[in-house]
Amino acid sequence: MDTMSAVADALLDGPGASTGTSGKNPFFPIAPPPGVVKVRCERTGYVMTKPFEANNPMPEAFDQTCEYIVKMLNPVIKPKGQGVKKADGGDAGASGQGKKKEKKPTAPVEEVDPVEKAKLVVGKVVEVGHVENSDKLYLCQVDVGEEAPRQVVTGLRKFVPENELKDAMVLTIVNLKPAKLAGQASVAMILATEYEAEGETKVKLVRVPEGAKCGDVVTPAGTAPSATYPKECKSKFWDAVKEKLAVKDGKAMYGDKVLSCEAGECTVTDVPSGASIK
Repeated sequence: MDTMSAVADALLDGPGASTGTSGKNPFFPIAPPPGVVKVRCERTGYVMTKPFEANNPMPEAFDQTCEYIVKMLNPVIKPKGQGVKKADGGDAGASGQGKKKEKKPTAPVEEVDPVEKAKLVVGKVVEVGHVENSDKLYLCQVDVGEEAPRQVVTGLRKFVPENELKDAMVLTIVNLKPAKLAGQASVAMILATEYEAEGETKVKLVRVPEGAKCGDVVTPAGTAPSATYPKECKSKFWDAVKEKLAVKDGKAMYGDKVLSCEAGECTVTDVPSGASIK
């Protein structure tokens, strides 16, 4: 007798199979309830517990072909390529095609000139000092129309004499990210022209118009100052601005427009056209 038959016979022969009494069969340490009996199915050999399995004939599943399983799954399986039909008639099948939501057109983003992010103002250098252990840097205090002057570290020392820089009215940008140079904080920048002459780098200050006051905002001619400037002009915007800052015919230009404030135009002297401003 094979193992499965032995188990089945043990189940049938177990205590209480027909009487419900307890015995020593290891498969039934506890007697089944009264009225519960086990009977072998004559067709499949499957041992059934009655009355439950007599009313729920699971043995049928054991002598069926694969078509039986397919029949059971038929409500779930869809023929290849059909997909699931949607209520609106759309088909979300294997091809991935179905009714797609139409995207609402988005309003075009208006491009902003990067110069509108850079706050250029007139300043006055009220104090000039030297940075310790550096022969290239000045440590300046610049009045830009605020309650207190701003500290500016600038590399003008090799190009602009100290007595020329002291009390000079200059063009500055005041909303760049604060920097630290040679251990000193710098919270603004003085703009100057730069060009090559006789094999040397030459640097000159940009001159603001007579009558300009500390804090006056400078913009390209015909452009009104921004109502609100960002706290910090990001480097990508400032780099874009510098690409268009240059000298033309003795004037400081942004593209084809002169940098100006309420008092007039910003100029440069003895500087060739095409020289950069930075």
